[in-house]
Amino acid sequence: MRLILYTGKGGVGKSSIAAATAVRVAQLGRRTLLVSSDLAHNLSDIFETRIGGDPVTVAENLNALEVDALKEIRDNWGPAQDYFAGFLAYLGMDDAVAEEAALLPGTEELFLLTRILKELESDQYDAIIVDCSPTAGALRLLTFTDTACTKLNRLLNLERQVLKLMRPVMNRFKAMRHIVPSDKVYGTFEDLIRDVGHLGEILKDPEVSSVRLVLNPDRVAIAETRRAFTYFGLFGFPIDGIFVNKVLPRELADGYLHDWFALQQQLLESIDESFLDVAKFRVPLLDSEPIGLPPLSRMADGIFGEKRPEDVLSVTKPVSIAREDGQYRLGFWLPNIAKHDLNVGRKDADLILTAGNYTRVFSLPDSLVDREIGEAKFDDGRLTITFEAAPA
Repeated sequence: MRLILYTGKGGVGKSSIAAATAVRVAQLGRRTLLVSSDLAHNLSDIFETRIGGDPVTVAENLNALEVDALKEIRDNWGPAQDYFAGFLAYLGMDDAVAEEAALLPGTEELFLLTRILKELESDQYDAIIVDCSPTAGALRLLTFTDTACTKLNRLLNLERQVLKLMRPVMNRFKAMRHIVPSDKVYGTFEDLIRDVGHLGEILKDPEVSSVRLVLNPDRVAIAETRRAFTYFGLFGFPIDGIFVNKVLPRELADGYLHDWFALQQQLLESIDESFLDVAKFRVPLLDSEPIGLPPLSRMADGIFGEKRPEDVLSVTKPVSIAREDGQYRLGFWLPNIAKHDLNVGRKDADLILTAGNYTRVFSLPDSLVDREIGEAKFDDGRLTITFEAAPA
């Protein structure tokens, strides 16, 4: 099974490249599902076929799905939503407003993730290609598998322990029954946390999952992609490909587009230097929109040639651990970020890493929990944290 996710700055053409990838994988005989997790879906436009919240066959071996987040919430969030809506109505909120307010922030993102997991576990597909939302949204979506699970699990365990002691007393008072969640509500939360956490493990397995970044050869897109590369690495999501879309062909080097062509050549060199260890693909600017199966197939030819798109295109290790002379070294590959934008902290069994605008709470493996941090070094894009030998 392969799970491949495409993301990039809005407007760079990630949906077209994701669709072309799915078409080619299906043509190679793999049972393929193309999923749009972007709330602004456009697969229906690309394939000129109505696509909705259930998989639709768009070609041999190829199904497409535009995840309906509200439907996923209705199908999976019922007990929790009923509890929150009832509680808010009890406090005096209008019923209709209470039902809407019962959708907690981030709920849509969480159930987008659980739908992807559902398709992964269905065993109906050999490859799932995901057209993600633009970079910031995709980062927020994927990091939910890390941050949301950690925080919700701790909160849920604490609250459940307290209420287990208090519920017999509180249930004697009718007014208090609106406040105390039932075991069914807790079960809904536990199922959600388990599913999202499991998907997080899959997303960090480089043999199964890959993130692919799409950009145009312009300065703004390059800067955003550099940051994205660092942030995905911070959370341990493997990136196996950089796709540079809308590259001017050489026949446009003369005339009106001469200056643009020359600038692109400089920027392409900059891209090559920024992502040295990752496979890079240049996608030429097409003479027409890639709408429909034949244009998407031609686009795939231009991107992949004889390569199989579902293969792992390159291997990067965003997180590594090694032992030497009784010490452990925990490494994070964080290129394209300045040393002054990095911060390393620790709280009990958690390592707290901040890179730019993102913070990851990294749960240390058991082998490191009882060891003190000796030093942290940042050199040539790699953060190395050394843990001293365990106390005798």
